[in-house]
Amino acid sequence: MRKTKKIQMQILQKYFSIRDNVATLMLVYDTFAELVNQNFGGDNIEKLNDKLFSDIYEAVSLLPKQFKLNLQIAIKDFGEYTQSDCEKIIRQNIYLMAYRTIKANHRKSVNGWSLIGVGAVILIVSYFLRKYDLWFDLVNISGTLFVWEGVNMAFLERNLEHKATKKLARAIQNITIEKAAQE
Repeated sequence: MRKTKKIQMQILQKYFSIRDNVATLMLVYDTFAELVNQNFGGDNIEKLNDKLFSDIYEAVSLLPKQFKLNLQIAIKDFGEYTQSDCEKIIRQNIYLMAYRTIKANHRKSVNGWSLIGVGAVILIVSYFLRKYDLWFDLVNISGTLFVWEGVNMAFLERNLEHKATKKLARAIQNITIEKAAQE
């Protein structure tokens, strides 16, 4: 193993329990209620705030590409929730996160293609203004910027988010919820 890999593994082993290419991380929360966004939805669904998913994203981002993540969520006090309720809520919120990502990707695609269309029209208009040097340059540059931003939005940004979501989905091997030991 190369020296940089050894150093990387030493650092990761301080935060994760590592066996083969599987890292196990324990996230401990005082109450399950601290993960719930009280201001969202009605009584029929509990939406988690970004705290848990932020912790999960951070854990996945620290791991090498080939690693899987076993996530152990320990709750000191479930309060009004049961362990099975918590598992169900987390599963529902993972589906909601996937839906939100798909919707955001679609919106970026539509906006990107709209910018490309506007840029193309502006570039066509600039063709007719080519005898007026200053106006041609200004319109041509603005059309090029519209196309450039559209391509960036429709292809590059969307693909980066898609890759991040796929990496997250591939990395998480198992999520368990348990009662944390009281101190």
